[in-house]
Amino acid sequence: MKTFFAVLKNDYLRMLPRWTVMGVFTLFTLCTMLFAVYLTEVQHFNAHIAYIPQGSSMSAPQSSPSLTVTVLKTAPPRSALMQQQYDAYVTPGPSGEYNIETLKNQDFEQLLILLLKDPNADLSALQPGRGVGVNVLGFMMMFVLTFASFNLFVFADDKEQGQLRRVATAPVSFGFYLAAHCLFCISLLLPEYLLLVTLKLLGWDIGFSLLQYAGLLAILGLFGISLSLLLHTLIKKPDNANMLGNSIVVLTSILSGSFYSLKAGNPVLDHLVDLLPQKQFLTFTAALQNGNAAAHTGPLLYFIVFTFALLAAAVTILHKKYVKQV
Repeated sequence: MKTFFAVLKNDYLRMLPRWTVMGVFTLFTLCTMLFAVYLTEVQHFNAHIAYIPQGSSMSAPQSSPSLTVTVLKTAPPRSALMQQQYDAYVTPGPSGEYNIETLKNQDFEQLLILLLKDPNADLSALQPGRGVGVNVLGFMMMFVLTFASFNLFVFADDKEQGQLRRVATAPVSFGFYLAAHCLFCISLLLPEYLLLVTLKLLGWDIGFSLLQYAGLLAILGLFGISLSLLLHTLIKKPDNANMLGNSIVVLTSILSGSFYSLKAGNPVLDHLVDLLPQKQFLTFTAALQNGNAAAHTGPLLYFIVFTFALLAAAVTILHKKYVKQV
């Protein structure tokens, strides 16, 4: 344990010269959390569609506060959907039905059909929406994972500068050395947790209990640490490992629906997205939000097993490269 506390203390001292960059990371994360809480309070269904009559005698739907209709002669390219210029393309069918092309899920399509039939329909009881807890965790996910990668500079510098080999040859516990780095990274999520505590005390709805947030943030942070540790173990240069890790985190978090639910409409691609650990994490948080987490423990177990598989791979490689050579 002496090794653990010595390494942990040293990590905090090494953090001081980087407090400006770390403060910016933390500030961005806190802002996204506040935005997620605010967005959930004011969110309502609002769709912008491109209506393509194609010579149909059906009149174009009327715009309303929940539906903005733009009538076009030809359908825009599919890239306009990906760039969110439109939420859907609507074409009237020969029998009075609507053909809808969208990247969003079936719930969106059903709500859109109701608005096409009655632009002033009341959707408050039908709109599923993501709760504030899912929004908070989704919005902060990418920043938390990126921050975890950045905070592991203590390990990356030790490895690049040869300190790691000295630690492996010294009469200290290599496991406690790594555990101290992990705790250091997770502890830097304390400002985010304190913000949730403050919002809770001020009477804001934060979605989950503080205990639930503590557990979810801990496993989310551990996933980021495990991924970063493996990349820093496999890649010699810390900058290269960070760039690759950040690219993976940003791409997979967006595909997983961290900011909004994204469906490609391609069954193969949708199944591949379902394999992403962040997607399973959000699936579990949605089940927890809806009060049926006990029946949906699979996604959480998948996320935890994936996390510990990354961690185990990194530790095994480190032992093989350093400890066993001593």
